[in-house]
Parts: sequence; C-alpha cells; structure tokens
Amino acid sequence: MQEGLDDLAARAREVAEKAIAAKDGKPTSHDALHKAMMAYRAAAVKYIAHPSVGDFVRADATRYNGETREAIEKIASLIDDLNDLR
Repeated sequence: MQEGLDDLAARAREVAEKAIAAKDGKPTSHDALHKAMMAYRAAAVKYIAHPSVGDFVRADATRYNGETREAIEKIASLIDDLNDLR
C-alpha cells in the first residue's frame, strides 16, 4: 500500500510542476502536463483497482464512531505495516 501511495504522490508532484510550467507559458509544457496527468491517472487507477486488506478494514471503520472506529483504523494500519514488510 505504501508503495502505491508513494507512486501516487510522486505523480501528483510531477503534475503540479508541469501545471506551473504550463501556466508560466514554458515551451512544450502543455504536452508535458498531459503526459504527467496520464501517468497520474494510471497510478490512481492501479491504486484503486488493487485495494489491500487494510483498505477493506478501513472502509468498515466508517460504520463506527469513537473508540471503536479508532481501534479498527489502527488494525487497518497494522495490517498495512505487515503487508509492507513482505
């Protein structure tokens, strides 16, 4: 999960950089922005299409409030940590 989020964040930073360049009117910046946006979209689809067990547990947490919700979210986080060890 962490790897997918890292990739998504890197792609988002690239889109932001290219958008600023396009706004400033730098040459070929619109093509670069389009490519960066498509790479971000692909990373987002990949991340969404492959939810982890922790993601499913985290989704269940939204049905609860207070300490129960916090405990379930902590369990989801621990599951993600275990998956990252593999």
